[in-house]
Amino acid sequence: MDKKGAKGYWISTAKIINQELFDEYVNQVGPWLKNVGGEVFAKDKEPIGKERTEDSNLAVICEFPSMRAAVQAYESKEYAELSKLRKKATENSTFTIMEGLDEAAKLRRAMGK
Repeated sequence: MDKKGAKGYWISTAKIINQELFDEYVNQVGPWLKNVGGEVFAKDKEPIGKERTEDSNLAVICEFPSMRAAVQAYESKEYAELSKLRKKATENSTFTIMEGLDEAAKLRRAMGK
């Protein structure tokens, strides 16, 4: 699951339907995310949704030190509780966990191979 040097990512889109509840989620998930080694890599409140995400008004990418760390964070009891807030505050959510390129792949890409 963990390629050498590859990071793990959460990729999520959603339509926020309750901003106050979503703000509560953000206030709680931010410190927790840091505790588990994650950080917000990118966030857009005006994404250009395509293929069933057209009504999204939020897109977020969170980065973790590894794929394993990303999966463990998502599957933790703590996040199971936090995600209840996110789910109540949004609709039409998408959530994917993926692994980034490993160091060898990055080097090949940089060398044009």
